[in-house]
Amino acid sequence: MDILLEKNIGRVVGLDDTGTRQAMAAVGEWTISHADQIEGHLADLAKPDKSEISISLKDMETLDTSGVWLLLKLSKRWQKDNVRVTFVDVKAEHKILLEAISDAAQEIQAHSVPAPSKAGLLERCLGLISDGVNDVKRILSLLGALMAACARRITGLFLGAFGKKPENGQVFRFPALFTHMMKTGLTAVPIICLMTFLIGAIMAQQGAYQLSFFGADVMAVDLVGVLITRDLGVVLTAIMVSGRSGSAYTAEIGSMKMREEIDALKVIGLDPVDVLLFPRILALIIIMPLLTVVANYSALLGAQVALWVYIDLSWELFLQRTRDAIPLTYFMMGIIKAPFMALIIGLIAMSEGLKVEGSSESLSHHTTVAVVKSIFMVIVVDGIFAVISASLGY
Repeated sequence: MDILLEKNIGRVVGLDDTGTRQAMAAVGEWTISHADQIEGHLADLAKPDKSEISISLKDMETLDTSGVWLLLKLSKRWQKDNVRVTFVDVKAEHKILLEAISDAAQEIQAHSVPAPSKAGLLERCLGLISDGVNDVKRILSLLGALMAACARRITGLFLGAFGKKPENGQVFRFPALFTHMMKTGLTAVPIICLMTFLIGAIMAQQGAYQLSFFGADVMAVDLVGVLITRDLGVVLTAIMVSGRSGSAYTAEIGSMKMREEIDALKVIGLDPVDVLLFPRILALIIIMPLLTVVANYSALLGAQVALWVYIDLSWELFLQRTRDAIPLTYFMMGIIKAPFMALIIGLIAMSEGLKVEGSSESLSHHTTVAVVKSIFMVIVVDGIFAVISASLGY
């Protein structure tokens, strides 16, 4: 049995040499069962002396994907030594498999990422910088269009107050605004309350545990109160809104772009900024401070419950220390940040949505990019406000 198996193992044997051409034959079973033995045999083959080699597959008994891959690997190795390799006398069933694997290998090689070089790395860095500049230009252009739309809406409200009929572009679409406020705000309240409640409870428990070594576990109330109202409340809310509403905005605008609905709006004389972008961003700006207030109270409630369970802190003492530790200035600092973060989230989401092309892959890519960029810019905006508040002494 071992002798028979050894004979059936695939191998390459030399036949004859003719001028600059060498003839060889692949025989036996070229299957995955013998892949290790075949690969060892091919590794022992010496570099050919001729410039051309023909490998006959006439006596090959069985061939599968692994066998084809080993043949192509041998061919590629000899081609690096400037030896031209051709396969001859290929059976019909083997030819189909050989051509399919060969085409797949060429496609993989064509799409493979080349090894980075210094010039390629520099070119890629310059490309990233150029893309960043283009994104900033696009967002600023979109911001200008939104400000113009806002000015038109204000003009329309004044005209309506004086009994004059505003033009079509000056009509304030309150139903669209309220619809997006409900989608962005009301439906987001449960998840924001749950997340901030848990985070506030965890912060309070960990803070009380660490401060207990100094006999100051009650100071966890001050720690959680200041962190939540000044920074974490609005940051956590903005991050959740980015992942929830920002991605939804990008997907909505992107799908409209794919189905050419935005072009249809332009054809019938409507401005997409007025109809699609302005109500969504305005709703986000209005609802974000309200969600921040909800998040602050939810986090403080979580901290209160955690400290009541963990260190048996009474609710009256918690409320008293919270009132003493959190001045109105801290609370307003978190609320003031919210509209700016909402504007950044909306601009990035709309900008990425308008960049979507005609494929689902492009839609998923830009939706992911919008969320990542929004979260990054939320952190940047919070850092900028932290520097400004520190310079002002707050």
